[in-house]
Amino acid sequence: MRIIRKRDKSSGNKTENKEDQLTGSAALHKSLDKNINDFQQLVGISYDINIRRIKLSIGKGIDAALLYVKGLADEDAINDAIIKTLVYSPFFTDAQKVTTQKALLNLLTEKMIAHAKVEELKTWTDILDSVMSGDTILLINGVRCAIDIGTRKWSDRGVEQPANEQVIRGPRDSFNETLITNTMLIRRRIKNPKLQFELMEIGTLTKTDTVIAFIKGIANPKLVEEVRKRLSRIETDGILETNMIEEFIEDNPFSPLPQVFHTERPDVAVAQLLEGKVVILVDGVPNVLAVPTTFWRFIYSPEDYYQKIYFSFTIRILRIITLLTALCLPSFYVAITTFHQELIPVGILDIIVSGHRNVPFPIVVEVFIMEFVLEVIREAGVRLPKSVGQAISIVGALVLGQAAIQAKMASPATVTVVAITAVSNFTVPVFSAALTIRVMRFVLLIISGTLGVFGFLTALFVILIHLCSLRSFGEPFMAPFAPAVPADLKDSLIRVPIWKMSKRPKSLGARNVVRQKNDLKPGPEQE
Repeated sequence: MRIIRKRDKSSGNKTENKEDQLTGSAALHKSLDKNINDFQQLVGISYDINIRRIKLSIGKGIDAALLYVKGLADEDAINDAIIKTLVYSPFFTDAQKVTTQKALLNLLTEKMIAHAKVEELKTWTDILDSVMSGDTILLINGVRCAIDIGTRKWSDRGVEQPANEQVIRGPRDSFNETLITNTMLIRRRIKNPKLQFELMEIGTLTKTDTVIAFIKGIANPKLVEEVRKRLSRIETDGILETNMIEEFIEDNPFSPLPQVFHTERPDVAVAQLLEGKVVILVDGVPNVLAVPTTFWRFIYSPEDYYQKIYFSFTIRILRIITLLTALCLPSFYVAITTFHQELIPVGILDIIVSGHRNVPFPIVVEVFIMEFVLEVIREAGVRLPKSVGQAISIVGALVLGQAAIQAKMASPATVTVVAITAVSNFTVPVFSAALTIRVMRFVLLIISGTLGVFGFLTALFVILIHLCSLRSFGEPFMAPFAPAVPADLKDSLIRVPIWKMSKRPKSLGARNVVRQKNDLKPGPEQE
């Protein structure tokens, strides 16, 4: 056992600190009492950590102890599959069978412990990792190793409907906070051994289980290796949410645009895997990450593939229009009414001027105030209880808008523009993309109020250049339009029928691009 002694440097004498610090890499003793003392020294005083002493029903009785954490370990399994078997079993009372340590371990692991997972551990680091993950550790007097018994079980909220990605037609299940449940939801849809789940731990303190999922033979091996490298480089105390991983692995961390796609729907995650992408699952988080991604993925909805192509085409075009409206309408309104009134038709100009006649603020200040109030109402609606938040959002927006008009704090045209902008922002399916638009809208508003239409168009041009320069795990962010990949246009602004999409996107560099037979067509078989 490795002991580190700390010398007291504060005093002038050479007295040593009497408290010895045990390291996690230390090996176990043969003495059960010393092992229990070492365990207590490593974990400290915690009410949820239980040490249960027992006597094995072998020979005249061998002292042993079970170590587990209440709430993480399945106490029913501990009682039924471990304690009852080890203590009350009448079949292994012959001392002749356990003359050596190896024979004792074989007897316990192969015959007595009725559980699926049984492993031998020899260092405190491995033991502590297993205990804190919900396993039960069996320490035996006279044995210099421990037996790890898989008893992980903790409460979860079950599989529920998606909270943020609602669809009218399609599956109704969503990921939850339990990693094994999330992998099950994916495995349930892809019943093929080529689906691979690679487990790693991230976080020196939290030791968060993180899984890399991909389909072997479809996903590009270089992409899988790149994901492994970026995740293995993360050195932090803890991971609490997928955004923490996202900020560590994205290509351009200072860009306001999301470069990693996330979803709470298993069917969407499976669709990403089938395209050749890599999915990252994090224990304790009800959504997963998918890489690489493109800009267009943030305006797609799962329902685009569950409805007729005419509906999908119409809705996608509508989302593009509303996305541009949510980003540009307030800025364009400010620029054209402040600097270029000659471009506005006379009838519309009369309405704007008459409504703004008694308002004491410039139009840019007026729009900025209304946008700020709208964001405050939206944030209040999110933070309040669900039953109250929706009412506050709707009533607050109506009452404050009407009050602002009557108090001459805002013109009717400005309130209308801000309201249309807010509603358009809700049509963006992915929340992270909608949030980015909300932030960029304020930047465009300031530029347009200062430089007019010239500044507005220049800012849009800079945003477009930035979009075309971004990459997600090396893949172009604006593909298949920049660079142009004609084969991938089948699923872009428009969606061709499923039976026409016989190949996976080429821009992803999938190892196997063939998805289905080229001659597959619907309808009756032609003779």
